[in-house]
Amino acid sequence: MKNILSEDDAFLALSWISDTCDQSTWKNVTNFGAFETLKLINASQVTNAFEKRRKLRLSSFENIEQLREMLNTNSIQYMASNHADWPKSLNDLGSNMPFGIFYKGNIELINSECISIVGTRKSTIYGNSIAGEFAFDLGAIGFSVVSGGAIGIDTASHHGALNAKGATICVQANGLNKLYPSKNDFLFEKINNNGLIISEYPPGRSPTKNYFLDRNRIIAALSKATVVVEAAEISGALSTARHALKLHRLVLAVPGSINSTSSVGTNELIRNREAESVSNFQQILELILPLGQIPTKVGL
Repeated sequence: MKNILSEDDAFLALSWISDTCDQSTWKNVTNFGAFETLKLINASQVTNAFEKRRKLRLSSFENIEQLREMLNTNSIQYMASNHADWPKSLNDLGSNMPFGIFYKGNIELINSECISIVGTRKSTIYGNSIAGEFAFDLGAIGFSVVSGGAIGIDTASHHGALNAKGATICVQANGLNKLYPSKNDFLFEKINNNGLIISEYPPGRSPTKNYFLDRNRIIAALSKATVVVEAAEISGALSTARHALKLHRLVLAVPGSINSTSSVGTNELIRNREAESVSNFQQILELILPLGQIPTKVGL
């Protein structure tokens, strides 16, 4: 790839060709910088399927202008991890940090006070109601509500924050040229106009099971606390909670019926003392706000 003249160019290229959590490449970036790391990749011999896939991606573009043109065509912008406004919260991911983020919308929200609300796609009326109410209340006092844009609890959370005229951030597990799921196109349009949509994946990258699971670490890292509202025994929401725990972030869970499969995961988080049980907004405030802080936009 030609015309890579700066660290920003090199970070963009690395984001375009790499897969998630490429720790060996991050080690090289830390030691030598992104520009020199890209030269090392270009000169290296292929030894496994991952390196072959990365080399193929690198060779498929003639120059860096092609990448920037694809971003412009799809109204996507890019922030490299060396940027002055890069969110410090993502640095907590260490060598699992993305090389940069692709985004649509208001990038200033990336450094706002964030609370994530996550849960099952197969949500109940109860779960959607709780997620929407909590997101509304959090958005109304100035928090940005982070979620993954999926059907179910994620959708209820994004809508709740938007209904309060608050901010919301959607973290996608695919390229932003085609947002997923398409059923939520109307929601994504609202978030694009009033919030922020981000992804570590370049245009053209399709969602996979691993991408969804890896995406969850970004949701957890951006947020000072993660609220789990309805999660099955095996659930992506539980993955987000576990990432939050590893990052020493606060995890909250809404208890549910012992007869509901949608609440097995949340009830287990509480039983295992991995999450604080919350059943109303006041309890959330007591846990996420410093003692004595007034829950208003001015206070935040």
